Amino acid sequence: MVSKPGEYEVKGVFVYSIHVPLEEKGLADHRIFRFEVEGVHLAHLGALNRALTNNELEELGTIDVLMIPVGGGRVLSPKLASQVIEQIEPRIVMPMVHAVEGLKETLNSVDDFCKALGVCHRESTNKFKLTKRDLPEEDMLVMILERA
Repeated sequence: MVSKPGEYEVKGVFVYSIHVPLEEKGLADHRIFRFEVEGVHLAHLGALNRALTNNELEELGTIDVLMIPVGGGRVLSPKLASQVIEQIEPRIVMPMVHAVEGLKETLNSVDDFCKALGVCHRESTNKFKLTKRDLPEEDMLVMILERA
């Protein structure tokens, strides 16, 4: 488990843990993660609830696949998530922490997120495999992982 900010390598997978204070004081330390696997750069923003600073963006670097919370409440709202996506400019976006059937927490839906995003070329699947050559060349893809 990665418990501190820094750089790690496990079996050829590079993991970068970046400290990002959350907007509300008193909340636990928060980290976002960048993974490099076979030439693909992924980022997991966890429970982020604010836009990233220029320094944080620089530390994060170029991202191909972005896993981003979009449901609002304690995490990014759909509108703020779309602003963070504009900051990062990934090729694939995987929304997380959003409304799903049976969830007790009230969150915005993926449809709400797509409306805030504007152009939303999306696909749904319950399993997603990717190589560097599979990355979209031009249009950003919103990949929705369904419950298996």
